[in-house]
Amino acid sequence: MTLRGYVDRRLLIALVISLGAAALTTAQPWTQVSRAEAACAQARPIRVGDSVACMHSDEAPAGVDVHARPSTGELRARPGAGVAAYQAAQELGVPATQVATTATDPTVPCDGDGTSGYRLQGMYVVEAGKTNRYADLKASLQRWAAGADDVVNRSAALTGGVRHLRYVTEAGGGGCVASILNVTVPAGSMASFSSTVAAVQALGYTAAGRKYVMWTDATVLCGVASMYTNDGATQANPNNGAYAQYARIDAGCWGLGNGTSEHSVEAHEILHTLGGVQNTAPHSTNAGHCWDESDTMCYADGGNHAMVQVCPTEREFFFDCNNDDYFSTYPDPGGYLSSHWNAADSRFLLGGGDGSGGGSLGAPTVLGATIAVNNPAVPGLPTQAAVTPSLPTGRTVAKIVWSSKRTDCTFASPGEVQSTVTCNASATGSTTVTAVITDSSGATKTVSSPLTFATGTARPVTVGLTVAGQTGATPSVCTAASFPVQAKVVDTASGLAVKGVAVPLTKQASTATTAASAGTVTTGGEGTGTVNQSVSVATTYTAKTAASVVYAAAPTVTRVATPGVCAPVLTAAKDTASTYYGDPVTVTGRLTRTVSGVEVPVVGASLPVKLTSVSGTVTKVTVLGNAVVGANGSFALAVKPTATGTLSVELAAAPGYVATKVDLGTVTVLVPETDLTAAVDRTDVGYGNPVTLTGKLERVAGSGRTPLVGSTVTAKVTAAGKVTVVGTGKVTATGVWTIVVPLKVSGTLTAGYAGAAGQPADEVGLGTVTAGTWTTAVAATASATHVALKGSFVLSGSVSKTYAGSTVPAGAIKASVYFTATGTSSLRTR
Repeated sequence: MTLRGYVDRRLLIALVISLGAAALTTAQPWTQVSRAEAACAQARPIRVGDSVACMHSDEAPAGVDVHARPSTGELRARPGAGVAAYQAAQELGVPATQVATTATDPTVPCDGDGTSGYRLQGMYVVEAGKTNRYADLKASLQRWAAGADDVVNRSAALTGGVRHLRYVTEAGGGGCVASILNVTVPAGSMASFSSTVAAVQALGYTAAGRKYVMWTDATVLCGVASMYTNDGATQANPNNGAYAQYARIDAGCWGLGNGTSEHSVEAHEILHTLGGVQNTAPHSTNAGHCWDESDTMCYADGGNHAMVQVCPTEREFFFDCNNDDYFSTYPDPGGYLSSHWNAADSRFLLGGGDGSGGGSLGAPTVLGATIAVNNPAVPGLPTQAAVTPSLPTGRTVAKIVWSSKRTDCTFASPGEVQSTVTCNASATGSTTVTAVITDSSGATKTVSSPLTFATGTARPVTVGLTVAGQTGATPSVCTAASFPVQAKVVDTASGLAVKGVAVPLTKQASTATTAASAGTVTTGGEGTGTVNQSVSVATTYTAKTAASVVYAAAPTVTRVATPGVCAPVLTAAKDTASTYYGDPVTVTGRLTRTVSGVEVPVVGASLPVKLTSVSGTVTKVTVLGNAVVGANGSFALAVKPTATGTLSVELAAAPGYVATKVDLGTVTVLVPETDLTAAVDRTDVGYGNPVTLTGKLERVAGSGRTPLVGSTVTAKVTAAGKVTVVGTGKVTATGVWTIVVPLKVSGTLTAGYAGAAGQPADEVGLGTVTAGTWTTAVAATASATHVALKGSFVLSGSVSKTYAGSTVPAGAIKASVYFTATGTSSLRTR
């Protein structure tokens, strides 16, 4: 509640918070009342009837004396909240509808017969024996009531909704105006809030379906209201018509909200009776208000948090900075207000709740989201995770990132709204799954959900064993060549692969009497783990798993790898027949062999890619790189030829392989061009003054241009056949280079690039430059014209230099002092 335009300006806002669901007139046992009083902590306990509530009192606004009774004329001049809310809405671009736009409009929406249902009842309250100003101020009171309604509806518009205070109304203002009762209470009833409430209750104003807004013609306090500390989200919340509630505003604080500093005290107190701000709210002071300024309900009330400027100052005239604590017509899905009491759902508001459900939805104005994770998850198996974004109009989802606190958890679709998450089979307890959504405006929303892990009867699994891509009992392998041994663990009940299971492997050569370890693999997201092997004799491989808390032991599986000489089939192609020097050419292909009519990949084989070039009578063969065959038999390798020649890829002969080769044809290597640009800022300067050379250096390969980053550009001056290097500069990531030269040589200036392998040199002439001679001027004064014999004096002065009309101090110059003795003509130095 920033009070702009005032220094240390604070409203005297007193909040009465009932510490239970009891009505203000319901009796409580004394011990219960004592506990309630103790719970007031920083606040002052107050009794209202037989209940105990908490009152928070603060300093009055600077310049406002709540003990001084404002004149009727002064009060009539107060505009109320309407104009300030309107001006702030214009600044914020709030698209509110059906609201007053002038300070003089007292109209409020008509609803039904104007009396039935849950409503706010306006009351002018004065003590007996005091001047009754009801007739003089009724129109002002109705205007201030309309201003509070304007605050409510413009606050609703911030989240795309419509809300109005449901007043008891009467005809007027071209439609309906708030009904303001003229109530006189006994002398002394204004001494405290509790005595005022007791006085109006004694007159029968106790209806549970009413919130009594009392403009009390008194000089005791600024504002005070009752609120139940209950954050239940349903329409049964006690702030929603379970009991009569009361707000009191004394005359000094009537009609504030002048558009420069003050918000509406009436709107503030009414919002308290609607149930805000609950102590559980994210930005609660724990004393009935909020700390994230600017906001009608935020101020330093002595609670447990300092004020923080979060929202624009224009939000001072509206409810709920960021719409996340107590009032929103479109609560952030999964946020606090989606599961706690939201004053915008009050049935005392048109558009609010109806006693069984919440109010009509507005539209999202900030990015929101909900997350759902299927729990519990079986460790090692995937479980579903989904995030549902709530996007403001015109925005789209730009990016989604899934993560988990467990580093072994992986996501099948980490950038999609729906994914699955799989954690290792050894996972226990619980972890957290988080999704971060970024929309097209750059806004982000982070939502998280717990992920728990199921335990119980051990689940049966099977282990599959694949050798060199074959699942048969006696797979064929190439003698002494590398081949993969892959274990796969599958959950029997679901048929899904299991992640994170350790599978020990053993091997026993036909010439050995005992088995040896072939390593232990841990299954990944596809349920597989792989180890590379090579054999020269028939070798038996086995795989098994041990029992765990979640999975039973799998039956042992066996494969016999039988070596022999393989005759693989090699296919290959290049992606281009010409390229520029050093640019990539991608070679792709497959290396497979046929076993029992089935194509089997030759996994892990190394295939050199060679370039055969001819220069004159010399033939040169260069290995440009080695492609490695992947699990599916394919390979890809980007090579960078630097000469024209013939490309080939081959499999060399080995104990396990018959050699094979594929010629890929000629690749023509072109030399790119060099584009050097240069300019100099000045060509005629005084000796030693700087000149600045700038330009760009780029590699031009066809239509492509790239900066020659890190290359050196050299500045030279040539005079009388002599070349002098006067400076160098490096090319930046954007291709730009700069050289600052203290020019001391006159002649022809050039900027040049010396070239590199595959990149030609280039030079740009910049014309003649002149390092001119300065004209020197010396000025000096003596501290005295006569001194005693052997006396001293101070000689001070300056040396300046001038070139081309510009005069500057001449620094780092030695000055000598000469004198001529009287009666002589010779100079002497001193």
